[in-house]
Amino acid sequence: MRKILGLTFAAGILGFVGSADAFAWYCYSSSPSASGWATSGSRSWAVSAALRQCAVRTPYNQTCRLRYCRR
Repeated sequence: MRKILGLTFAAGILGFVGSADAFAWYCYSSSPSASGWATSGSRSWAVSAALRQCAVRTPYNQTCRLRYCRR
């Protein structure tokens, strides 16, 4: 009985985590020579991660700009 209850609970948790992707933020940033993107449940984290990815690939004299964030 415990095994069945545990498996049911685990399946419920996995189903909830799998459906969380539908509520994630997807943000994209770019510069003239590079781009970056990120997904997260938090909009602020997705924005900063996308900008950070772009900045790592961008030369010193260029600027990354956030192009869009979508849910």
